Amino acid sequence: MDGLGLMLGINAFSALINFIVFWIILDKFFEFQKTKWRNSNWIWIMLYLIISLISAPANIILSWDQNDMAIRFTVYILTLGRLIPFFMAKYGFNLELLIIIPFYENLFDVISINLSLFINDSIVGLYDGSGGNVSRIVVGLTTLILFNVLIYKKHYSYFKAWFTKLTIKEYIIVFLLTFSCTYIEVVLVQMDNIRLILKVFSVASIVLMMILIPHINTVRNQNTSMNAMIGNLKEPMKQIAASYIEMHEKNTELRRFRHDTKNLLLALHSLIAERKYDQASEYISKMQETMEITKEKEFDTGNFIADALLEYKGKLASKKGITMTMEGCIPVNKVEDVNLVILISNLLDNAIEAAVRAKGEKKIDIQSILKKNIWILSVKNSCIDDVVIRGNRIETTKNNKEAHGFGLSNIERVTRKYDGNLKISCENKMFTAIATLMLTV
Repeated sequence: MDGLGLMLGINAFSALINFIVFWIILDKFFEFQKTKWRNSNWIWIMLYLIISLISAPANIILSWDQNDMAIRFTVYILTLGRLIPFFMAKYGFNLELLIIIPFYENLFDVISINLSLFINDSIVGLYDGSGGNVSRIVVGLTTLILFNVLIYKKHYSYFKAWFTKLTIKEYIIVFLLTFSCTYIEVVLVQMDNIRLILKVFSVASIVLMMILIPHINTVRNQNTSMNAMIGNLKEPMKQIAASYIEMHEKNTELRRFRHDTKNLLLALHSLIAERKYDQASEYISKMQETMEITKEKEFDTGNFIADALLEYKGKLASKKGITMTMEGCIPVNKVEDVNLVILISNLLDNAIEAAVRAKGEKKIDIQSILKKNIWILSVKNSCIDDVVIRGNRIETTKNNKEAHGFGLSNIERVTRKYDGNLKISCENKMFTAIATLMLTV
């Protein structure tokens, strides 16, 4: 009876750790939108505890045999989904939860089993005797520490890859792969007639697979990010090409106008001398129209690509009731064209998205400062309210985060490439992004 009580206590403690781990995963990494807490949520917590006390997932896998296979499989499925009702109530109905929770339940189990191999001589010992009970607690605490380390390292690509959203197909494949390999590992370790080298190889394979999975996710994320970046560059490059054609036509027309200025003035003088004032007035109006077409470009930073982008974004901002100003020069041949486009287009897209939501005056102020080999590009824009920024990251509502945060990672990537940084701040409903780049002499 004492042994049963101890086992229930261990399972309850393990369930508590598991509950905390999933709360952290879904709150901190996936950032699901919460719903209002209801008293009925306690029912789902009790259901979770009951299933956990009956049998922990690791218990079922480790004791898997040919007897009562259907019952064991049913209980194991229940343990994989034991948290789904509670988190469905907490975050609202979401199909992703039906996949993510069982996936990480299985992953948590795999980690627990393999950590236990470093504590006991045999997996079987994990559940036999006092040493096994202590091991179970150590495994749970170690796993919780591991997940807290992952949270602390969230912004590092390798660790963040553990919590990348996959497709349904990818979740199923990885789930079956880890489950199958772990089952084979357990069988091999339990068999006395299997050589030690095979057991070690089995454990090593699981460990390598657990390392490989986030690495694959990292590569996948990089490819996705690169494809998105290429897609985002298509529109700015079209804008630059269109601006180049427009500016070329303006320059051609301006040269023609300047070439014909003398003849135009002679014709105007002749009309006035002959007292044909109506014709002279009409003639002046046509000249003004021509001058309007051939007027100098609005932005002149000394960098053609930057001018083209500013010209396009300025027109876009103007259509949305936003005033955009530019002060300073932008370096030429110091920053690669692609990086320059990414930097300017993302900064201005962010600013326009935020400024359009602002109440009252909507404006964007751009300032470029070039000192020797340091280039500082500052973009200030109106915003609807002050956002909270911690650790150079936006901590606010989802809508505001999308408005201000879209493309910030791409901007940071460019600044890091030039040994610089991106600093963001918000005060008095003015959001400021300052990109600093170190340029080669």
